[in-house]
Amino acid sequence: MVRRFDFNNIDFKRDSEGWLIISGDILNSSGKNYNSVVFRLVIYIKTIPIGNTTLTIRGFYNGQTKTFEKKIEELKYDAVIGQRPTCQMYLESAY
Repeated sequence: MVRRFDFNNIDFKRDSEGWLIISGDILNSSGKNYNSVVFRLVIYIKTIPIGNTTLTIRGFYNGQTKTFEKKIEELKYDAVIGQRPTCQMYLESAY
């Protein structure tokens, strides 16, 4: 079975300390309910990965959309936002 998750409204923000925050929505279109799902978020400038983190979502039911916000403590907002970062998200594990 192919696990499908759709990512929407991805945005980059600055927290009060200047760190980069990624926010958005994830839709569970997998056809299955999960107790826990872990995604890998990789931030790129052009084709170069500049940072990554994991995002864990608990209690993620089929058809449900979850909003997330994740701080990337290794990246300062002001240092990367002018370079138009992008984010790719990959499913790491689900049960």
